[in-house]
Amino acid sequence: MPSSFRQYRSEAASHSHDDFHQIIIADLGVLDLEIEGRGGCVAGRKLAFVPAGDTHAYCANGMNRFLVLDVDVGLAARTGLEALWQKSGGSPYLEVATGYANRLTGLLRGLEQQRAYAPIRTAAPSDRHENQQSPNMSVINLASIAGSESIFADDRFICGSLRDVLGHSIIVQRSDGTANAGIPMRLQRLLGWIELRLSEPVGIADMAMVAAQSESALFAAFQRHLGTTPMRWLTDQRLQRAYAMLGDHRNTMTLGDIAREVGFTDQSAFSRAFARRFGHAPIMLRRNLGSASKTIISR
Repeated sequence: MPSSFRQYRSEAASHSHDDFHQIIIADLGVLDLEIEGRGGCVAGRKLAFVPAGDTHAYCANGMNRFLVLDVDVGLAARTGLEALWQKSGGSPYLEVATGYANRLTGLLRGLEQQRAYAPIRTAAPSDRHENQQSPNMSVINLASIAGSESIFADDRFICGSLRDVLGHSIIVQRSDGTANAGIPMRLQRLLGWIELRLSEPVGIADMAMVAAQSESALFAAFQRHLGTTPMRWLTDQRLQRAYAMLGDHRNTMTLGDIAREVGFTDQSAFSRAFARRFGHAPIMLRRNLGSASKTIISR
């Protein structure tokens, strides 16, 4: 399955491709899209499924990096990816459920090991799918660097991860009333970047680098637009993800595993933070969910 990391420029460009669908996943930044007249974006847990044959326009501002997967139409049908997309509502814009965002990071981190060996280059006309390359993007062509031992050389891994992602996605459409309305693009870019790394160590210096501003300017931006500090916002996002994971009856992870999944190395510290945020220990949420399930079954 052809895959590449791409960086997009601010100049809008458009194209279409008839023999494959395209799935676009954010690693950093916000990609504005218009697919057959339907506007939306790719950022954080929001991804795009571009159907084969649909004309789409795209542009991005500032630092950005996106994983682009070209999924052969036949492969999408055989593996059920197309059916899952249709089950999600058939919208080109999807948002992965909070508890399953780690599937996106799994795909992205699977390529991090390749970064040192894959300098970004400007796409040339000789690249595969000439019509989809343009001066508006730079590309890392993974097919030229991924050896047989790379997990991305195995379509089964990719398709399995995508099935998880699409199977736990909901339709999302852009509206002027979104939570990010009025938030500067560089801060939106940072929030999406953090959202995909809640299980990883993230510090103020990392945030400032991604936002391309000083640490003091970063604190001022968070206070002005979000009413909190960067680390408090990060902790709240981690706890909200943990709440969603604990509230999902299909999730059988232990409390320790969930704590680590949302960036806490100490389960006790996680439980204390969770109790302060939601008024009860995380184990109580799981117990209450189990009791409710038993009541439904008994009926």
